[in-house]
Amino acid sequence: MKKVMFLAGLLTMLFAGNAFAQTPNCDKLDDAGRQTAQQAMDKIHAYGCCTDSVSACLKQNEACRSPRYLADEICRLAGNGKKLSDIEEAADRRAKAMDANGKVYPIEVMPEHIWGNPDAKVTLSVYLCGRCPYCSRHVPLLIKTLENSTLKDKVALNLRYFPIKSHTHSTPAALAIEASAQLGQAWPYLLKSYENFDAFSLAKITVWGQELGLDTEKMNALMKDPKIRESVVASKKEGLTNGVTTTPTFFLNGRRIEGTFDVEAIMSMLSEAVGE
Repeated sequence: MKKVMFLAGLLTMLFAGNAFAQTPNCDKLDDAGRQTAQQAMDKIHAYGCCTDSVSACLKQNEACRSPRYLADEICRLAGNGKKLSDIEEAADRRAKAMDANGKVYPIEVMPEHIWGNPDAKVTLSVYLCGRCPYCSRHVPLLIKTLENSTLKDKVALNLRYFPIKSHTHSTPAALAIEASAQLGQAWPYLLKSYENFDAFSLAKITVWGQELGLDTEKMNALMKDPKIRESVVASKKEGLTNGVTTTPTFFLNGRRIEGTFDVEAIMSMLSEAVGE
């Protein structure tokens, strides 16, 4: 018991005088997670309104909110058992996506491709493939998470097509989604196709549309319309120009979120962008 109390006292002394964010993820850390998080905050530099270490920024202007968002994400990762090097990489990806001076890529936004609030100040664009197994898992999870959050009416999720040639029937799948978009059901159709991902067949394309109440004759006609194909091709070309090589790839207000499908990380960035 004395040894445990001594170690607890030692940890208290270790963190005494160091800034440590009081956030939901930081507050629930155990001693090991707290130590990893503190090391990360001492080493990682924040972005935006403060570019010192996260620890230093937390001691400074409280009106500068970005360090607190970053600190909370550091604590989440530490609580999940991530190593310091992994946390550093995640923080670097976040900084690039959140940097107001970072590169903004041109991405077309059309009303029929929006899930959420089309007038939102925050737009999350996602290049996806209708036959991508990763998309079929992560995109529905993201939407479900958004639906159950306070961000539901504060974010516009923008659908962009990026059919992957190696994914069988990726082009017909994209044409079906775009045809559904023209009939006002882009996201419901996409989610239905992902829900039945392993049961996909060309015959199911219009069956799923019919189950959603779409006019299947119009849907079939649209899929054969050159303008629909042109829209899919234009989206793919746009993605290639923007450096997209895999799906799903996300862009937050035109800034690329590199190398992560971590829905919680994306939700954290959206919260910061919205200002919650």
